Amino acid sequence: MSQKVGAIGGNYGGAFDDGVFDGEMATMTEKVGAMGGNMGGAFDDGVFDGVKKITVGKDLGCVSYIKIEYEKDGKSETREHGTIRGELKEFAVEYPNEYITSVGGTYDHVRYYESVLVKSLIFKTSYGRTSSTLGGDSAGKQFMLEGKTGGRLLGFHGRSGQALDSIGAYFFAPNPPLKLFNREGGNGGSAWDDGAYDGVRKILVGRGGKFVSYVRFEYAKGETMVPHAHGKRQEVPQEFVVDYPTEHITVVEGTIDGYLTSLRFKTSKGRTSPAFGNVVGRKFVFDERDFMLVGFCGRSGDAIDALGAHFGPLPAPTPTPATTKFGPLGGIKGNTFDDGVFDGVKKITVGADEYSISYIKIEYEKDGKVEIREHGTNRGELKEFSVDYPSDYIIAVGGSYNHIFTYDTTLITSLYFTTSRGFTSPLFGEIRGEEFNLKGENGGKLLGFHGRGGTAIDAIGAFFETRRPQKLSVKIGPHGGIKGNTFDDGIFDGVKKVTVGKDVYSVTYIKIEYASDGKFETREHGTPGGELKEFSVDYPNEYITAVGGSYNHIFNYDTTLITSLFFKTSKGYTSPLFGEMAGTEFTLEGNNGGKLLGFHGRGGGAIDAIGAHFDTGSG
Repeated sequence: MSQKVGAIGGNYGGAFDDGVFDGEMATMTEKVGAMGGNMGGAFDDGVFDGVKKITVGKDLGCVSYIKIEYEKDGKSETREHGTIRGELKEFAVEYPNEYITSVGGTYDHVRYYESVLVKSLIFKTSYGRTSSTLGGDSAGKQFMLEGKTGGRLLGFHGRSGQALDSIGAYFFAPNPPLKLFNREGGNGGSAWDDGAYDGVRKILVGRGGKFVSYVRFEYAKGETMVPHAHGKRQEVPQEFVVDYPTEHITVVEGTIDGYLTSLRFKTSKGRTSPAFGNVVGRKFVFDERDFMLVGFCGRSGDAIDALGAHFGPLPAPTPTPATTKFGPLGGIKGNTFDDGVFDGVKKITVGADEYSISYIKIEYEKDGKVEIREHGTNRGELKEFSVDYPSDYIIAVGGSYNHIFTYDTTLITSLYFTTSRGFTSPLFGEIRGEEFNLKGENGGKLLGFHGRGGTAIDAIGAFFETRRPQKLSVKIGPHGGIKGNTFDDGIFDGVKKVTVGKDVYSVTYIKIEYASDGKFETREHGTPGGELKEFSVDYPNEYITAVGGSYNHIFNYDTTLITSLFFKTSKGYTSPLFGEMAGTEFTLEGNNGGKLLGFHGRGGGAIDAIGAHFDTGSG
């Protein structure tokens, strides 16, 4: 894979012959570690394209075995080290979209082997996920292996025998931008080189007669902007703005006639700038389809004598959630629309007249910004439905469609929406004709709409996030009273923090920070009154394995409420007691030390009852 960058125009540097010098973009690696002991036999797996799955075995408090499933040129290759004994656990990634970026763990002296061994391992991925602690306990000297540039894991090296003595890793290290000089045109002006930056935010190009006399580049460096200007400013310059960091310049083209006479740019979003200057002379193109412009070099005086460029690898794309497309349902007339996929939906405005749904406006969120799409015709009564995104999100779109004889066509006659917290919107329009309910599997989030619309909404469909099947779990409880509103948070990856509120009578409030696919989501129940206290765990290295407490009949309220709560963790810790132990005591816990995955129960002015979902402890 080659990078074609260059200096077009004058005598840049004088160190190269006329013509083209191509730099080869080779895969570069960074070797890190190994960490641990110096016994056992040395191993070195070398470098692969990536890692798909790792199996770790534990025995007598250490990592006794590791098996790695690599991928190389589309094929799987397996390497094994150590000795298969004890419990085996796996950690897999959604390769190639997801890859391992860090390898951590602990090592220490293990008395049984009278040797320093790797005791535990954890892995972090490009999706922000962290594996559970694999191997023995996490006591000992901690380490974390990762590349300097956040590169993906390509291979392991280390030492092993009866167990895993030490571990090291290879990570992908993209080489710095390469330069290619292509001597063309005049020999005047002074040489300059801006170097390489994170990207380009804005370019200004000024003319002086029939030549380009002035350029100004605004580069991105972290959160700051670094300007560089060259040549002589004569006429008012024209500018081209790049929507950095989501857009990058990938093509630079222009013309040369002794001096630079014109410039034009193309971006990763398919945009093309106007031609700045006079398009006369010989054309040149720097076309880097898999790379982006990160800096310029050249020669200049009163005009731009020569121009070159630095190109670097395009940033890794943000992982797009897997989606499922449903529908559309309804009629076949109207104009087709497809909003595509966003992060989620914050608000929907629906218009309805006496016949049908006439209009829909959706407020989407994408990378922290709001984007709006509208379909149909804004008439009739308008009503809104908002969700507390991202804590709450839409998981189902229901409604109906019918043949409208007044218009001699089939239209959407009603819509309603259901959220992850169990709320259902008001009914927009009237249910007439064929009913439908669009929803993703496993509570997948609504990511976008598609359909048909013109004077009204003819048909509607939706994109939902494709979620993995829920973990095997057991639902226990709830214990306590029978009043209050029912709640069920469902199943997450685990619990990171619990905040509990209490007054003189009972537990009034509970707020839970759940982990889900590398992100955190919060759920709240009850009323946040009285004293609030928190209990955090070192998730994912530690997790809650039991929920205990008490419930009692509170005569002041003439109802039964939860009077106390406490939590136990996988590391043997027990939280403080929240509330006062009064009434009937209870303990909720899964089999085999299963992890707490979610809460359910009843709540209103206080917490009436509490139950929990635990994993089965089989994984």
